[in-house]
Amino acid sequence: MQPTRPNGTDVLTDDEWQEVEADLEHDPLETARTHVGALLHHARMLRGEPGDVLDMALQTAQRAFDEIDACNTLLDTTSERAHALARELEGRLTEGDSGAVPGFLDELDALAARVAVSEAERQVVSRILGMEDARAEGVRTPADDRDPVPTLTAAGLPRVPSLYDAEQPGYGTLTDMMAAREKIAAQRANAHARRSAVVAEHMTEIVMRLANVSLSDPALNEEAFAELRHSYALWLACADERRRDDG
Repeated sequence: MQPTRPNGTDVLTDDEWQEVEADLEHDPLETARTHVGALLHHARMLRGEPGDVLDMALQTAQRAFDEIDACNTLLDTTSERAHALARELEGRLTEGDSGAVPGFLDELDALAARVAVSEAERQVVSRILGMEDARAEGVRTPADDRDPVPTLTAAGLPRVPSLYDAEQPGYGTLTDMMAAREKIAAQRANAHARRSAVVAEHMTEIVMRLANVSLSDPALNEEAFAELRHSYALWLACADERRRDDG
C-alpha cells in the first residue's frame, strides 16, 4: 500500500517526504500514526467544539497506537529473554546443574502470563481503532495448523549397556573379566552422558520454539510447558541412574 501524503506534512520537502513514504509502505501502523498526527495538527487549528471533539478523538487514537507499540515491544523483549533462557538452560543441564531449572521454567511461565495480558489489551485497543488483527479473535492455533510439540520418553534415549548383555563373550580368565568390566563401565558412562545430553537438547529445542513466537500462542505454551516438565523429570531420572551406576 502506498500512503497518500497527508496534510500537515508540508514542512517536509518532496525528497524528505519520499524517504518517509518509503518507510511507511512497510509499516501500516506507522502510516496510520502519520495520518492521525496530521489530522491532530489540523484539529488544533480549528476553533470551537467540533475541533475539541476531533482533538480528543485523535488523542485517544494516538494513545491506542502507543499501547500497540508497547505490546509489540513486549513481544520483542520476551523473545530475546526466552532465547537467552534457552541458552542458559542448555548450559546448566550440560553442567549437571539441575537446581536452576525450576527457576527457568517459572520465569518462562511468568513471561507467558505477561504476554497473555498484553495480547488481551491489544485486542481491546484494536477494537477501539477498528483494526483487523490476527490475534483479535483470541482463538488458539489449531493443532493441525502447526507442528506438534516434540515429545521424548525413556524409550527414545540411548540404551545403557549391561555387563550381562547376550553379545558379551565368555571370560577365559579373571583378567579378561576385569578388562570387560572396565570396557562396559566406560560404555555405560558414555551412554549416561548421551542420555542426559539428548534430554537437554530436547528441552532447549522446545524453549527456542517458544522464544521464536514470543510465547504468544496459548495452545503451544500449554503443550510445551507440559513437555518441559515431563522432560525435566526424565532428566532427573537419568541423573539418578548415572549416580547409582557411579556408586
